[in-house]
Amino acid sequence: MRLVTTALLGAIVGLAGTAAAHAEFPEKPIRLVIPFGAGGGSDGLARAVQAAIEKNDLLPVPLVVVNAEGAAGTVGSRQVLDAEPDGYTILQIHQEMFAVSAVGRVEYTPDDFEPIIQATQGCMYLAVPVDSEFTSLEDLIAHAKENPGALKQADDIGGVTHFPSAQLMRQADAEWTIVPTGATSARFAALKGGFADMALMSAPWLDRGKEDLRALASLTEERFEAAPDLPTAKELGYDVTSCLARRYWAPAGTPQENIDILADAIEAAVQTDEVQQYIAESNEETVLLRGEELREAVKADYQSFVDVADVVRGSAPKQ
Repeated sequence: MRLVTTALLGAIVGLAGTAAAHAEFPEKPIRLVIPFGAGGGSDGLARAVQAAIEKNDLLPVPLVVVNAEGAAGTVGSRQVLDAEPDGYTILQIHQEMFAVSAVGRVEYTPDDFEPIIQATQGCMYLAVPVDSEFTSLEDLIAHAKENPGALKQADDIGGVTHFPSAQLMRQADAEWTIVPTGATSARFAALKGGFADMALMSAPWLDRGKEDLRALASLTEERFEAAPDLPTAKELGYDVTSCLARRYWAPAGTPQENIDILADAIEAAVQTDEVQQYIAESNEETVLLRGEELREAVKADYQSFVDVADVVRGSAPKQ
């Protein structure tokens, strides 16, 4: 009797384990880590997507947004990197991940994550103070060539927008100084206060900063709809673009079926009227990429950061 009971108990445990292994995903809340503070563009999109998923029952469990800011996005990124690869802890981040990896500030690369989906992109433009002597990108670059290092760009050394600036310097055969300031609002303050000559700004500042800033060129493939008279850097002879691609990631090894479920839910959320309105008001655009198309985009994007990492590292203050 004892042997029969033991055998029966073993069979029950085995069946329970099999059922758990084949349980439908997801069964519990999904944690979406935003490695930046509340109120920024990454946080705003995440909360718009979260609300759309909840309102439209796009997942059977809650999507919980968690802000884990610090160290250029690495605090939150590491939380996802170290999480179980099961789809219950995911990340939303733009190319700040590429920046810290390309200059060797972290030991991981995009290959240590699995891309789920790209939702949007928001492109940058080069701005100077409204009373600047420079009225065109050509004027600014000519001055930089004649006065190497004299111009000051408000930015973050090694940050995501430092890399396209390095690309522009390399292509123009010019040099200017990167002044550590911080995020976009801090760059605006530096320009308005006369502490910097130039900065890369995000598209919402075309309207928000129009009284205080002069736009010289957009770092886009095509002209901004909101600023059709603003030329692109490409039109002016510089093959430089800078668009923050807001992508969702899971730890490497996450089952593909779980990735597909997450991608389906996020894609459906992005296409709702509410999220589309949020994206439009942010002067960003919907760019939905997934699967092999997304992997190829990530590979090319990351390589563009690696290609100028030496220039960026050379901008760091000497210890």
